[in-house]
Amino acid sequence: MAKKNRIPRKIVGYKIPKAIRKSPMIRGLLASDIGRGILANAVTAAAGAAATVLLSESDEMSGAAGKGARKGKRALGIAGSAMSSAADAAIDVIRSSARDALPKKMQKDIRDRPQRGAMH
Repeated sequence: MAKKNRIPRKIVGYKIPKAIRKSPMIRGLLASDIGRGILANAVTAAAGAAATVLLSESDEMSGAAGKGARKGKRALGIAGSAMSSAADAAIDVIRSSARDALPKKMQKDIRDRPQRGAMH
């Protein structure tokens, strides 16, 4: 019998790190319908943001792969940009989904307060 809310070691051939598989926060999100919706929205937003960055820089990515160290550094910079954009999109979706899941009175309190975000 399979364990409930078990995260597999590999998904579509990619290894999932143990820290993610054993994370109590991820397991808690997977245990509820709202949490699963939040995770699904976050993953979708992250994939879309990363794809947008990679598609906008596709010409540079294809030329940079085999043309030396300088071009390789540029390709890594673009990949880093894609990951950063993906993380920002996922965080925004998680924040808004979590806010929407709160009771109406708490949503109003949060709206009235100034938002404190991470400084870049």
